[in-house]
Amino acid sequence: MHVNNLRNILATFVFLSFSTIHSQTLNVDGGILLKAEVTLGNQNQWLKLGVLGFGTLNYGDLSLETGVSLASYQFLKRHTLRTAGLAYSYEFFAIGGIGKNSNLLGSSLSNMDTSILFNPDGKGGFNGLGFGFTKDILPKELKSYGLKRGALLMRFSNANHSIHLQFLNDFKIGWFQGAGTDYGVTGSLDIGVTIIQDPETMYQLGFGVDLFTPRPDYSRSPRNQINSDDGRKNVWYTLPPYKELFYGNIYAYGTYQEDFYSIHTKLGINSQKAGAFIQNTLHDGIGLNPRFPWQVETKDKIYIEVTGNVLSKDVTND
Repeated sequence: MHVNNLRNILATFVFLSFSTIHSQTLNVDGGILLKAEVTLGNQNQWLKLGVLGFGTLNYGDLSLETGVSLASYQFLKRHTLRTAGLAYSYEFFAIGGIGKNSNLLGSSLSNMDTSILFNPDGKGGFNGLGFGFTKDILPKELKSYGLKRGALLMRFSNANHSIHLQFLNDFKIGWFQGAGTDYGVTGSLDIGVTIIQDPETMYQLGFGVDLFTPRPDYSRSPRNQINSDDGRKNVWYTLPPYKELFYGNIYAYGTYQEDFYSIHTKLGINSQKAGAFIQNTLHDGIGLNPRFPWQVETKDKIYIEVTGNVLSKDVTND
């Protein structure tokens, strides 16, 4: 009798001890953000409705964070072209690493969203690496440019400060799941710093590069003389109707976000010469493909974009 009671007491003690330890080491944080967005600029103009879901799972010093975005937008200008249409976008990303991750600043890794889901009560740091993908679904003449791009992601944070790096490209290799097309928005780089100032306010500053090239004409030998370095390099011909649609955006950006709204701005240059230099370096050095006929003699232009968001968010802690 006493032995059975002792067994029951020990079993109860072990169960309560395990539950206590488990509750102290396993933490789940997450949230959802709904937004209405207006973007005005000399390359993109649209009205977008979207949703972002983001969460983190922490067990001891190990952490996993993941996000999903869905959006629909009516545009009047896209990829510098003044044309109307209804488009859709979706995105998924996941990143694993070390740290007691609890402030949700990993939502800054979203390529689709300029608003960030954050938890001002979370103070845990995080250092991690991961992958993702994003896809645009465009209508009419732009349909072939609605490409899937893979993303390599890195994030390093301490309390309410976070540094992130995103590299996006359409090549396909291993976990990097792009469309393998090498045209459209072929490559992007984003490096940013995000700071939670108080329970309602957040700032972000960063630097970005976006490259866009038209579709190559694979039926013709790559003997184009434009951007060929006097005929020493192979260069594709490109297909109509957008044979000369190139841009290389190099810009700084900033975000100011309060509880129910955010403002995001980009300012920089659209440089064909810089875009050609970046892509030529990759294509020549790694030997991926022939070059593209960038209009390298074109004068640089100003690139500017302003985005305003009205948003509603809900954050939970378990």
